[in-house]
Amino acid sequence: MKLKKFTAGVLACALVAGAAAGCTIGGDESWCAKTSSTTLPAGAYIYELYNAYSEAQSKTTEADMKKAKIDSKDAMTWVNERAKVLTNELFLLDDKMKSMKLSFTSEENTQIKQTADNAWAQQFSNILADKNVSETSFKTAYADYTYKLRKVFQGTYDKGGTKAVSESDLQSYFEKNYSDMDYTYVPLEKQTSSSSASSAASSAASSAASSAASSAAASSSTSSASTAMTDAEKAALKKELDTYLAQVQSGKLTVKEASAAYAKAHGATDNYQNVTEDLSSTTASSSLPADMIKAVKEMKNGETRLLEVSSYYYVLVTKNDITKKTTSYLKDSDNRFKLLYAQKGEEFLKDIEAEAKAYKGVTWNNDVLKKFTADLFYTVPSSSTASKTASAAASSAASSTASSKK
Repeated sequence: MKLKKFTAGVLACALVAGAAAGCTIGGDESWCAKTSSTTLPAGAYIYELYNAYSEAQSKTTEADMKKAKIDSKDAMTWVNERAKVLTNELFLLDDKMKSMKLSFTSEENTQIKQTADNAWAQQFSNILADKNVSETSFKTAYADYTYKLRKVFQGTYDKGGTKAVSESDLQSYFEKNYSDMDYTYVPLEKQTSSSSASSAASSAASSAASSAASSAAASSSTSSASTAMTDAEKAALKKELDTYLAQVQSGKLTVKEASAAYAKAHGATDNYQNVTEDLSSTTASSSLPADMIKAVKEMKNGETRLLEVSSYYYVLVTKNDITKKTTSYLKDSDNRFKLLYAQKGEEFLKDIEAEAKAYKGVTWNNDVLKKFTADLFYTVPSSSTASKTASAAASSAASSTASSKK
Protein backbone atom coordinates (compact mmCIF):
# COMPACT_ATOMS: atom_id res chain seq x y z
CA MET A 1 0.00 0.00 0.00
CA LYS A 2 1.16 3.50 -0.67
CA LEU A 3 0.00 4.68 2.74
CA LYS A 4 0.81 2.53 5.74
CA LYS A 5 -0.59 4.91 8.33
CA PHE A 6 -3.27 7.52 8.19
CA THR A 7 -2.51 11.11 9.15
CA ALA A 8 -4.72 13.57 11.00
CA GLY A 9 -4.34 16.35 8.45
CA VAL A 10 -5.52 14.69 5.26
CA LEU A 11 -6.76 16.25 2.06
CA ALA A 12 -9.86 16.15 -0.19
CA CYS A 13 -10.49 17.09 -3.83
CA ALA A 14 -13.50 15.31 -5.34
CA LEU A 15 -12.78 12.70 -8.00
CA VAL A 16 -15.41 13.67 -10.56
CA ALA A 17 -15.77 13.47 -14.30
CA GLY A 18 -13.67 16.20 -15.82
CA ALA A 19 -11.22 16.22 -12.93
CA ALA A 20 -8.46 16.70 -15.47
CA ALA A 21 -8.96 20.44 -15.18
CA GLY A 22 -5.79 21.94 -13.78
CA CYS A 23 -3.48 19.24 -15.12
CA THR A 24 -0.50 20.66 -16.95
CA ILE A 25 -0.33 18.19 -19.83
CA GLY A 26 -3.31 18.90 -22.09
CA GLY A 27 -4.76 17.27 -25.20
CA ASP A 28 -5.29 13.52 -25.36
CA GLU A 29 -2.80 13.23 -22.51
CA SER A 30 -4.86 15.29 -20.07
CA TRP A 31 -6.33 12.17 -18.47
CA CYS A 32 -4.81 8.86 -17.47
CA ALA A 33 -7.80 6.61 -16.78
CA LYS A 34 -11.55 6.74 -16.38
CA THR A 35 -14.62 4.78 -15.38
CA SER A 36 -18.26 5.48 -16.15
CA SER A 37 -18.37 8.03 -13.32
CA THR A 38 -14.82 9.24 -12.73
CA THR A 39 -12.00 10.64 -14.84
CA LEU A 40 -8.54 11.01 -13.35
CA PRO A 41 -5.99 13.59 -14.56
CA ALA A 42 -2.74 12.30 -16.01
CA GLY A 43 -0.88 13.98 -13.17
CA ALA A 44 -2.56 11.59 -10.72
CA TYR A 45 -1.02 8.61 -12.52
CA ILE A 46 2.39 10.30 -12.60
CA TYR A 47 2.15 10.81 -8.85
CA GLU A 48 1.40 7.09 -8.47
CA LEU A 49 4.49 6.33 -10.56
CA TYR A 50 6.51 8.38 -8.10
CA ASN A 51 4.83 6.54 -5.24
CA ALA A 52 5.52 3.14 -6.79
CA TYR A 53 9.12 4.06 -7.61
CA SER A 54 9.75 5.07 -4.00
CA GLU A 55 8.20 1.82 -2.81
CA ALA A 56 10.41 -0.16 -5.19
CA GLN A 57 13.53 1.57 -3.89
CA SER A 58 12.59 0.51 -0.35
CA LYS A 59 12.42 -3.11 -1.49
CA THR A 60 15.94 -3.41 -2.90
CA THR A 61 19.54 -2.63 -1.99
CA GLU A 62 20.48 -2.29 -5.65
CA ALA A 63 21.52 1.30 -6.41
CA ASP A 64 20.68 1.05 -10.11
CA MET A 65 16.93 0.52 -10.41
CA LYS A 66 17.33 -0.74 -13.96
CA LYS A 67 19.32 -3.65 -12.58
CA ALA A 68 17.06 -4.33 -9.61
CA LYS A 69 14.46 -7.09 -9.26
CA ILE A 70 11.23 -6.73 -7.28
CA ASP A 71 9.07 -9.83 -6.76
CA SER A 72 11.07 -11.59 -9.50
CA LYS A 73 10.34 -8.78 -12.00
CA ASP A 74 12.50 -6.04 -13.42
CA ALA A 75 12.05 -3.15 -10.99
CA MET A 76 11.05 -0.66 -13.69
CA THR A 77 8.34 -3.01 -14.97
CA TRP A 78 7.18 -3.59 -11.40
CA VAL A 79 6.88 0.17 -10.88
CA ASN A 80 4.73 0.65 -13.99
CA GLU A 81 2.39 -2.16 -12.96
CA ARG A 82 2.26 -1.01 -9.36
CA ALA A 83 1.29 2.52 -10.42
CA LYS A 84 -1.79 1.14 -12.15
CA VAL A 85 -2.87 -0.72 -9.00
CA LEU A 86 -2.41 2.43 -6.93
CA THR A 87 -4.46 4.37 -9.47
CA ASN A 88 -7.19 1.73 -9.17
CA GLU A 89 -7.33 2.48 -5.45
CA LEU A 90 -8.48 6.01 -6.30
CA PHE A 91 -11.40 4.62 -8.30
CA LEU A 92 -12.16 2.01 -5.65
CA LEU A 93 -12.37 4.53 -2.82
CA ASP A 94 -14.51 6.83 -4.93
CA ASP A 95 -16.94 3.93 -5.46
CA LYS A 96 -16.96 3.04 -1.77
CA MET A 97 -17.63 6.62 -0.72
CA LYS A 98 -20.69 6.65 -2.97
CA SER A 99 -22.01 3.20 -2.04
CA MET A 100 -21.54 3.89 1.69
CA LYS A 101 -23.06 7.38 1.29
CA LEU A 102 -20.07 9.06 2.88
CA SER A 103 -19.09 12.69 2.37
CA PHE A 104 -16.95 15.44 3.87
CA THR A 105 -18.20 18.30 5.98
CA SER A 106 -17.34 21.87 5.03
CA GLU A 107 -15.00 21.97 8.03
CA GLU A 108 -13.21 18.85 6.82
CA ASN A 109 -12.86 20.27 3.32
CA THR A 110 -11.33 23.43 4.72
CA GLN A 111 -8.91 21.44 6.83
CA ILE A 112 -8.12 19.23 3.85
CA LYS A 113 -7.28 22.13 1.56
CA GLN A 114 -4.98 23.71 4.13
CA THR A 115 -3.08 20.48 4.62
CA ALA A 116 -2.88 19.87 0.88
CA ASP A 117 -1.51 23.34 0.24
CA ASN A 118 1.11 22.88 2.95
CA ALA A 119 2.20 19.45 1.71
CA TRP A 120 2.54 20.71 -1.87
CA ALA A 121 4.43 23.86 -0.92
CA GLN A 122 6.77 22.28 1.63
CA GLN A 123 7.71 19.08 -0.17
CA PHE A 124 5.94 17.78 -3.24
CA SER A 125 6.09 20.77 -5.58
CA ASN A 126 9.88 20.46 -5.67
CA ILE A 127 9.59 16.79 -6.60
CA LEU A 128 6.61 16.75 -8.95
CA ALA A 129 6.05 20.18 -10.51
CA ASP A 130 8.58 19.55 -13.28
CA LYS A 131 7.16 16.06 -13.87
CA ASN A 132 3.86 17.34 -15.32
CA VAL A 133 1.99 17.09 -12.02
CA SER A 134 -0.10 20.08 -11.00
CA GLU A 135 -1.25 20.83 -7.48
CA THR A 136 -4.79 19.88 -8.50
CA SER A 137 -3.63 16.43 -9.63
CA PHE A 138 -1.59 16.07 -6.47
CA LYS A 139 -4.64 16.82 -4.33
CA THR A 140 -6.61 14.16 -6.14
CA ALA A 141 -4.01 11.40 -5.83
CA TYR A 142 -2.55 12.21 -2.43
CA ALA A 143 -4.97 14.35 -0.47
CA ASP A 144 -8.38 13.16 -1.48
CA TYR A 145 -7.15 9.57 -1.39
CA THR A 146 -5.99 9.78 2.21
CA TYR A 147 -9.13 11.33 3.60
CA LYS A 148 -11.35 8.94 1.68
CA LEU A 149 -9.28 6.04 2.98
CA ARG A 150 -9.95 7.19 6.52
CA LYS A 151 -13.66 7.79 5.89
CA VAL A 152 -14.16 4.36 4.35
CA PHE A 153 -12.17 2.72 7.15
CA GLN A 154 -14.32 4.35 9.82
CA GLY A 155 -17.48 3.59 7.87
CA THR A 156 -16.46 -0.06 7.85
CA TYR A 157 -15.27 -0.62 11.42
CA ASP A 158 -16.88 2.11 13.55
CA LYS A 159 -20.46 2.17 14.85
CA GLY A 160 -22.95 0.96 12.25
CA GLY A 161 -20.25 -0.33 9.91
CA THR A 162 -20.42 -3.66 8.11
CA LYS A 163 -17.55 -4.94 10.25
CA ALA A 164 -18.09 -2.73 13.30
CA VAL A 165 -15.79 -3.35 16.27
CA SER A 166 -17.82 -3.61 19.48
CA GLU A 167 -17.55 -1.04 22.25
CA SER A 168 -16.44 -3.76 24.65
CA ASP A 169 -13.56 -4.71 22.32
CA LEU A 170 -12.49 -1.07 21.98
CA GLN A 171 -12.60 -0.62 25.74
CA SER A 172 -10.70 -3.83 26.37
CA TYR A 173 -7.97 -2.90 23.88
CA PHE A 174 -7.64 0.59 25.35
CA GLU A 175 -7.34 -0.54 28.96
CA LYS A 176 -4.92 -3.33 28.09
CA ASN A 177 -2.47 -1.35 25.94
CA TYR A 178 -2.75 2.31 26.90
CA SER A 179 -1.19 4.20 29.79
CA ASP A 180 -2.21 7.59 31.17
CA MET A 181 0.40 9.68 32.92
CA ASP A 182 1.12 13.12 34.32
CA TYR A 183 4.73 14.15 34.10
CA THR A 184 7.13 17.06 34.09
CA TYR A 185 10.79 17.12 33.17
CA VAL A 186 13.97 19.09 33.74
CA PRO A 187 16.84 18.99 31.18
CA LEU A 188 20.19 17.89 32.60
CA GLU A 189 22.02 20.88 31.19
CA LYS A 190 22.79 24.43 32.26
CA GLN A 191 22.50 27.64 30.29
CA THR A 192 24.84 30.61 30.40
CA SER A 193 21.88 32.99 30.85
CA SER A 194 18.32 32.81 32.13
CA SER A 195 16.89 34.00 28.81
CA SER A 196 18.57 31.20 26.89
CA ALA A 197 17.45 28.69 29.51
CA SER A 198 13.87 29.76 28.93
CA SER A 199 14.40 29.47 25.17
CA ALA A 200 15.78 25.95 25.46
CA ALA A 201 12.99 24.85 27.81
CA SER A 202 10.32 26.22 25.51
CA SER A 203 11.86 24.36 22.58
CA ALA A 204 12.02 21.13 24.55
CA ALA A 205 8.42 21.49 25.72
CA SER A 206 7.13 21.13 22.16
CA SER A 207 8.18 17.48 22.06
CA ALA A 208 8.15 16.76 25.79
CA ALA A 209 10.78 14.37 27.03
CA SER A 210 11.29 12.80 23.61
CA SER A 211 13.82 15.35 22.33
CA ALA A 212 17.50 14.65 22.64
CA ALA A 213 19.60 17.06 24.64
CA SER A 214 21.51 17.88 21.49
CA SER A 215 18.30 19.14 19.89
CA ALA A 216 17.57 21.37 22.85
CA ALA A 217 21.12 22.70 22.73
CA ALA A 218 20.80 23.42 19.02
CA SER A 219 17.54 25.26 19.60
CA SER A 220 19.15 27.61 22.09
CA SER A 221 22.45 28.09 20.29
CA THR A 222 21.30 31.34 18.73
CA SER A 223 21.11 32.98 22.16
CA SER A 224 23.73 31.11 24.18
CA ALA A 225 25.52 27.83 24.66
CA SER A 226 24.42 25.04 26.98
CA THR A 227 26.55 22.45 28.71
CA ALA A 228 25.84 19.19 30.48
CA MET A 229 25.57 19.35 34.26
CA THR A 230 28.41 18.07 36.38
CA ASP A 231 27.79 15.11 38.68
CA ALA A 232 27.60 17.50 41.62
CA GLU A 233 25.02 19.69 39.85
CA LYS A 234 22.96 16.65 38.91
CA ALA A 235 23.04 15.45 42.51
CA ALA A 236 21.87 18.85 43.76
CA LEU A 237 19.05 18.91 41.21
CA LYS A 238 17.98 15.38 42.11
CA LYS A 239 17.90 16.30 45.79
CA GLU A 240 15.61 19.22 45.01
CA LEU A 241 13.35 17.14 42.78
CA ASP A 242 13.21 14.40 45.41
CA THR A 243 11.46 16.88 47.70
CA TYR A 244 8.78 17.38 45.06
CA LEU A 245 8.59 13.61 44.60
CA ALA A 246 7.94 13.13 48.30
CA GLN A 247 5.20 15.77 48.28
CA VAL A 248 3.46 14.13 45.32
CA GLN A 249 3.74 10.68 46.89
CA SER A 250 2.25 11.98 50.13
CA GLY A 251 -0.63 13.65 48.34
CA LYS A 252 0.38 17.22 49.21
CA LEU A 253 0.97 18.08 45.55
CA THR A 254 0.05 16.73 42.14
CA VAL A 255 2.67 16.46 39.41
CA LYS A 256 1.04 19.45 37.74
CA GLU A 257 1.33 21.52 40.91
CA ALA A 258 4.91 20.37 41.48
CA SER A 259 5.83 21.34 37.93
CA ALA A 260 4.35 24.82 38.38
CA ALA A 261 6.14 25.26 41.71
CA TYR A 262 9.50 24.26 40.24
CA ALA A 263 9.05 26.54 37.23
CA LYS A 264 8.15 29.48 39.46
CA ALA A 265 11.09 28.89 41.76
CA HIS A 266 13.55 28.86 38.84
CA GLY A 267 11.91 31.31 36.47
CA ALA A 268 11.71 28.49 33.95
CA THR A 269 9.09 27.10 31.59
CA ASP A 270 6.44 24.85 33.13
CA ASN A 271 7.03 21.52 31.38
CA TYR A 272 3.95 19.69 32.70
CA GLN A 273 2.33 17.17 30.34
CA ASN A 274 -0.62 14.78 30.52
CA VAL A 275 -0.27 11.97 28.01
CA THR A 276 -2.50 9.02 27.15
CA GLU A 277 -0.70 6.70 24.74
CA ASP A 278 -0.53 3.14 23.49
CA LEU A 279 2.69 1.86 25.03
CA SER A 280 2.12 -1.89 24.69
CA SER A 281 0.69 -3.03 21.36
CA THR A 282 2.70 -3.98 18.29
CA THR A 283 1.29 -0.95 16.45
CA ALA A 284 2.38 1.50 19.15
CA SER A 285 4.51 4.41 17.95
CA SER A 286 5.19 6.65 20.91
CA SER A 287 7.30 9.79 20.88
CA LEU A 288 8.48 9.04 24.41
CA PRO A 289 11.99 7.63 24.99
CA ALA A 290 12.19 3.84 25.23
CA ASP A 291 13.57 3.85 28.78
CA MET A 292 10.71 6.08 29.96
CA ILE A 293 8.15 3.81 28.30
CA LYS A 294 9.70 0.75 29.96
CA ALA A 295 9.61 2.42 33.38
CA VAL A 296 6.00 3.60 33.06
CA LYS A 297 4.83 0.14 31.96
CA GLU A 298 6.41 -1.32 35.10
CA MET A 299 4.69 1.18 37.39
CA LYS A 300 1.43 0.55 39.25
CA ASN A 301 -1.62 2.79 39.02
CA GLY A 302 -1.17 5.79 41.30
CA GLU A 303 2.59 5.29 41.60
CA THR A 304 4.96 8.26 41.23
CA ARG A 305 8.65 8.04 40.37
CA LEU A 306 11.56 10.33 39.56
CA LEU A 307 13.30 8.93 36.47
CA GLU A 308 16.54 9.78 34.73
CA VAL A 309 15.57 9.48 31.07
CA SER A 310 18.12 8.86 28.32
CA SER A 311 20.74 10.70 30.43
CA TYR A 312 19.16 13.97 29.26
CA TYR A 313 16.27 14.61 31.66
CA TYR A 314 14.93 14.06 35.11
CA VAL A 315 11.26 13.16 34.76
CA LEU A 316 8.75 13.26 37.61
CA VAL A 317 5.87 11.01 36.55
CA THR A 318 2.64 9.63 38.02
CA LYS A 319 0.90 6.72 36.34
CA ASN A 320 -2.87 7.15 36.51
CA ASP A 321 -5.65 4.56 36.55
CA ILE A 322 -6.35 4.09 32.83
CA THR A 323 -9.93 2.91 33.43
CA LYS A 324 -10.85 6.42 34.59
CA LYS A 325 -9.97 7.70 31.10
CA THR A 326 -11.87 5.11 29.06
CA THR A 327 -15.24 6.84 28.65
CA SER A 328 -13.88 10.27 27.73
CA TYR A 329 -11.23 8.80 25.42
CA LEU A 330 -13.71 6.73 23.41
CA LYS A 331 -15.99 9.74 22.89
CA ASP A 332 -13.37 11.50 20.76
CA SER A 333 -13.54 10.54 17.05
CA ASP A 334 -9.77 10.80 16.50
CA ASN A 335 -9.11 8.60 19.51
CA ARG A 336 -11.63 6.03 18.32
CA PHE A 337 -9.90 6.03 14.96
CA LYS A 338 -6.55 5.27 16.60
CA LEU A 339 -8.04 2.34 18.49
CA LEU A 340 -9.81 0.98 15.42
CA TYR A 341 -6.74 1.34 13.25
CA ALA A 342 -4.55 -0.43 15.78
CA GLN A 343 -6.89 -3.43 15.65
CA LYS A 344 -8.09 -3.44 12.05
CA GLY A 345 -5.73 -1.22 10.03
CA GLU A 346 -3.57 -3.98 8.59
CA GLU A 347 -6.61 -6.05 7.62
CA PHE A 348 -8.25 -3.07 5.94
CA LEU A 349 -5.20 -2.07 3.90
CA LYS A 350 -4.75 -5.63 2.65
CA ASP A 351 -8.42 -5.74 1.60
CA ILE A 352 -8.13 -2.43 -0.27
CA GLU A 353 -5.03 -3.61 -2.11
CA ALA A 354 -6.63 -6.93 -3.07
CA GLU A 355 -9.74 -5.17 -4.38
CA ALA A 356 -7.63 -2.67 -6.32
CA LYS A 357 -5.70 -5.45 -8.04
CA ALA A 358 -8.97 -7.06 -9.14
CA TYR A 359 -10.74 -3.79 -10.01
CA LYS A 360 -12.55 -3.82 -13.38
CA GLY A 361 -14.14 -1.24 -15.63
CA VAL A 362 -11.21 1.15 -16.10
CA THR A 363 -10.38 2.62 -19.50
CA TRP A 364 -6.69 3.51 -19.65
CA ASN A 365 -5.17 6.22 -21.82
CA ASN A 366 -2.39 4.31 -23.55
CA ASP A 367 -0.80 7.54 -24.77
CA VAL A 368 -0.19 8.52 -21.16
CA LEU A 369 0.99 5.04 -20.12
CA LYS A 370 3.54 5.00 -22.95
CA LYS A 371 4.78 8.53 -22.43
CA PHE A 372 5.04 8.47 -18.65
CA THR A 373 6.82 5.46 -17.17
CA ALA A 374 9.17 4.63 -14.31
CA ASP A 375 11.95 6.19 -16.39
CA LEU A 376 10.56 9.59 -15.41
CA PHE A 377 12.05 9.13 -11.94
CA TYR A 378 15.13 7.14 -12.85
CA THR A 379 18.56 8.58 -12.12
CA VAL A 380 21.87 6.95 -12.95
CA PRO A 381 23.53 6.09 -9.63
CA SER A 382 26.84 7.75 -8.86
CA SER A 383 29.89 5.59 -8.29
CA SER A 384 29.89 6.47 -4.57
CA THR A 385 26.25 5.44 -4.22
CA ALA A 386 26.87 2.17 -6.01
CA SER A 387 29.87 1.49 -3.78
CA LYS A 388 27.89 2.14 -0.61
CA THR A 389 25.05 -0.08 -1.81
CA ALA A 390 27.43 -2.92 -2.64
CA SER A 391 29.05 -2.59 0.77
CA ALA A 392 25.65 -2.64 2.50
CA ALA A 393 24.59 -5.70 0.52
CA ALA A 394 27.83 -7.52 1.40
CA SER A 395 27.44 -6.65 5.05
CA SER A 396 23.85 -7.86 5.03
CA ALA A 397 24.83 -11.11 3.35
CA ALA A 398 27.64 -11.69 5.86
CA SER A 399 25.30 -11.04 8.76
CA SER A 400 22.72 -13.40 7.31
CA THR A 401 25.33 -16.12 6.85
CA ALA A 402 26.57 -15.70 10.40
CA SER A 403 23.04 -15.88 11.76
CA SER A 404 22.27 -19.05 9.82
CA LYS A 405 25.42 -20.71 11.17
CA LYS A 406 24.40 -19.82 14.72
